[in-house]
Amino acid sequence: MKEKMQWPWPWRRRKVVVVVVLRKLLTCAICVIALMGLLSVRVHVFPSSKVSDLTDPYKLPTVTQQHELNYQKLSAEKKWTQELTPPHLSKEQAPPHLSKAPLSSHKLNGANGSLDFEKLWKQPSNRDFVPCVQPGSNYTAPDESRGYLLVHTNGGLNQMRAGICDMVAVARIINATLVVPELDKRSFWQDTSNFSDVFDEDHFINALANDVKVIKKLPKDLSSATKVVRHFRSWSGLEYYRDEIASLWEEFQVIRAAKSDSRLANNHLPPDIQMLRCRACYEALRFSPKIEAMGKLLVDRMRAYGPFIALHLRYEKDMLAFSGCTHGLSDVEAEELRTIRENTAYWKIKDINATEQRSRGHCPLTPTEVGIFLTGLGYPSNTPIYIAAGEIYGGDTHMADLRSRYPILMSKVGKIGFC
Repeated sequence: MKEKMQWPWPWRRRKVVVVVVLRKLLTCAICVIALMGLLSVRVHVFPSSKVSDLTDPYKLPTVTQQHELNYQKLSAEKKWTQELTPPHLSKEQAPPHLSKAPLSSHKLNGANGSLDFEKLWKQPSNRDFVPCVQPGSNYTAPDESRGYLLVHTNGGLNQMRAGICDMVAVARIINATLVVPELDKRSFWQDTSNFSDVFDEDHFINALANDVKVIKKLPKDLSSATKVVRHFRSWSGLEYYRDEIASLWEEFQVIRAAKSDSRLANNHLPPDIQMLRCRACYEALRFSPKIEAMGKLLVDRMRAYGPFIALHLRYEKDMLAFSGCTHGLSDVEAEELRTIRENTAYWKIKDINATEQRSRGHCPLTPTEVGIFLTGLGYPSNTPIYIAAGEIYGGDTHMADLRSRYPILMSKVGKIGFC
């Protein structure tokens, strides 16, 4: 039998000592690595000596404090500032929240943290699209008119504008003389404006002279004539208007379109009809001189602050009531919106599940969520934002968080305005 080899006792003792020493060295190395890691993280997060400014060193910095800390780091890497006060205003005349120099505009590009100032404000690519307003070579003047088309537009301004463009195309399809459309006066806003108050009426008529005959009013001899009122079928194509609607000329001289929204299909129409819609929208429909002047004034004032964001929150009372979106609202506010929806006769859908609406993506972002979104895109807190909308539902209550992130909020009216 083979005997098991036995190591001498001194050798076994030496082996134990070596193992103990190695363990101690390994433990020390791990501790050093961990300590270096902690120090490097602390130096990265708190790059300056102003850590002591935090009220509690054991708490994470607030959003405002984090902005200050990030700015200190970015300023050390690259200095880039601009005077925020418009050139035509002195610091004494400027609003209080605009008297300080802004933080630098920046966006972190990937994990390396490199700055990309231009990307935030870069003109988006046109992807080789070109305007399509010019008629084709075979386009002819309008045929002899068979009657008159009256149009009652409906909805908000953009909805009415799109509807007017569709009705211009419909008038061409059915060989009608178009009477200048009537704007919606029965909507939620109770706006009493006429077409000429909002749009340049003469320009609209002249710009479409080679497409459709447009007149300001129905001739007096037809004011008492029998008018057929039709709710044109939604998303209808060429055949519907040529066959069904045009056949009404055999009995009537005047056709009245009860609504204008979404009455013409978007696709499968002749190119000349599509181009006519574009001409009506981008060339014929021009705002009235007073509105044009006010718009230019607002834009000039905003541009004086440098690049700015025009933001439509879609957070007005009527929008939230119509859509049934109540996320972030109080029970009292949600009930108010439900009552509005219930009492608005021409809103067909009354019972709406707010949670389902939001999960389907049918609700606008809240002002708070918009602020988070813009911050995530990299827009700094000194970015001027023009609120291109009506009165925000809930006012300061729902705008407070967005304003805390972006204090330079402006609008055409109200407390946050500059007019």
